[in-house]
Amino acid sequence: MLAPETRPESSDDVSQYKVYLIGFSATGKSHSGRLAAQELGAIFIDMDRLIVRRAGKQISAIFENDGEDEFRRMEREVLAEQAEASGQRVVSTGGGVPVDSRNREVMAGSGLTIRLVASPETIYSRISGSASRRTQRSSRSPETRPMLAGCGDDDTTVERVRELLSEREGAYAAAADVTVDTEGREPPDVAAEIVARVLESKSQG
Repeated sequence: MLAPETRPESSDDVSQYKVYLIGFSATGKSHSGRLAAQELGAIFIDMDRLIVRRAGKQISAIFENDGEDEFRRMEREVLAEQAEASGQRVVSTGGGVPVDSRNREVMAGSGLTIRLVASPETIYSRISGSASRRTQRSSRSPETRPMLAGCGDDDTTVERVRELLSEREGAYAAAADVTVDTEGREPPDVAAEIVARVLESKSQG
């Protein structure tokens, strides 16, 4: 849980409370996070969507045209803005955000960090299902996740997810105050646990 000096101390502090959702793509940060924010009466921020709006192009295009370093800089900027912004917020972070120690410091100093987890197979299944639904709704190809680009068959893609999870495990573990398992669970159920963990953290402050 949060160190005492980073927990809200007064009602004014609580109104500024930030909840950061971290974890790999397709662990439910956006869907469950939005539901949790509604229950908490908080502002919901999806960092990836905010970056896409600001850049005027998809994340894959940012990687291709500007490079990963520029995308990571934009992530740091957006995260810092959310940490300093007024109002209680639930922030869905990009999968690579906790890898940067500067981002971990920002989250640790301004709120509660909740990690959502699922197995590599479940993550890939969710990614594939989401891509398929988007393709059915549109003639355009689904947005490619840059860190998974270049993967071919299903086994290779699942293996790539497993590799990235392994690479990021230390950063995720270092950043997380709380871990919520989303395996086999629907977003409303995950959201309810997020809300419960947030209220528990506040009560301990």
